Parts: sequence; structure tokens; C-alpha cells
Amino acid sequence: MDRRNVTGHDGTVHEGLFNTHTGFLIDLTCDENRYAVVRHYEKLDPARLTDAPLTCAGCTAAAGGDAPHPADLARACADVVLAYADRRGHVPPLDNEALRLAFVRIASDDGELRPVFERLARGVYDPENNYRVEPLYPLIREHLTDDLTARALTVPEGTPEVLIRYTRWTGGSVQVPIGVGDRLVWDGLASGHWDRFTVLVVEHGGIIAQSDDGWRNHFSKDDVRRFFAYKTDRAPQPAAV
Repeated sequence: MDRRNVTGHDGTVHEGLFNTHTGFLIDLTCDENRYAVVRHYEKLDPARLTDAPLTCAGCTAAAGGDAPHPADLARACADVVLAYADRRGHVPPLDNEALRLAFVRIASDDGELRPVFERLARGVYDPENNYRVEPLYPLIREHLTDDLTARALTVPEGTPEVLIRYTRWTGGSVQVPIGVGDRLVWDGLASGHWDRFTVLVVEHGGIIAQSDDGWRNHFSKDDVRRFFAYKTDRAPQPAAV
């Protein structure tokens, strides 16, 4: 997640929180939401990015450490959610309802984040304002996406390089290496069958992978690009559980 200063509609300079891969403005550090800078259904005008110092009191307090920073709080929440998912043996669904259910389960645990999880577990909407989206949700999603992207980019040292597309949940795609144990999805645009394959061997010339129904085959690097649509989020490795 990137942090850059942006100028609001009224001239106030805020700290904006951005998607690192798409440049999308997620939210502002202060209590105002992103619509203080962009109007509904409007893209961010690059001219609103600025090197001018912050003039928003809320953004200044958080950026200077005088108040809790929402991005830091979201990072702490994302770390706990991902660790919880790893213990269960699979990555977390990143939609708001799945996150809410995760917070329901986590809220019963002890820890300094418990009050935050209890609030998040009440749902997407702020209980005091039914039409205000809970601001931490998109920030937590963004940190989870960053963590899962980093996981997708990492393979054991010495693994021959065979690349495939990885689509980030919150936008943007990157080319990532394939490692043993990764799961690849067959391109089903023509056939309608989006079969999943598990990588068994990675060689300099390609991979050996097996489908969920047991079909095993060797795929060259060109075959990987031709037949597979993307790599899914990697299942937790034993050392991470």
C-alpha cells in the first residue's frame, strides 16, 4: 500500500492510501473518505497528487504518530487473519462477508486487537451510520492482497524459472514464478472447464502437473502460457502453519 499526499476538493491536503499496483485511491488517513478527493464514479486526477505538506488535522496526527494510523491497524488485522487462515490450512476468501465471519471467530480470542475485531465482526456497515462502509475493510483487503502477492512471487531457491500470470484480488496482475505445490487453473474460456492442476515438478523446460481428477502431464513453458490462465493463491506451506 502506497501513501501519497493528495489535494481535496476544498484545497485541504490529505494523506491518500493507494493500491501499489494500480494506483487506485483506496481511502484517506483521516475520518473523511476518498470522496473528499474524488467524486463518485470519478477517477483520480493525477494533478491532485502533491508534494505539499499535509493540512488535514486528522491525516497529520496519524502520519506523525500522534493518533493510530488506520493503515497500520489494517496491517495488524490482516496479519492475524492470514495467520488464522494458515492454521486452518487454506488462504482466506477476501470478500467482505468472509472477512466478517473471520472476525466473528477471531473476536473471541484475547489480545489488544480484540475490540477492533468485535467491531468489525458486527458487519460491513458502521452500527452508528448504516450507510457508511466500515473504512478498515478495503485497507485490510489491500494488505491481505499484498501479502498473498508476495507469497505468490516466492518459490524455493534454485527452482527453474517458469512464469505465469497472477491476478491480484484488489486489481493488477503480475508475472510470477511457478514452484512445486503451486496450483494452476486451466484456461476454460473456450471449453468452459476451469480445471485446477497441482505442480509436481518444475524443470528448465517446463513443468509436470496433475489435475484434480488425476490426469498428469508435462507442459513446456509455451504450453504453460497457452493452456493455463493463472496461478491461484498458494496454499500455506507446512513451515507456515
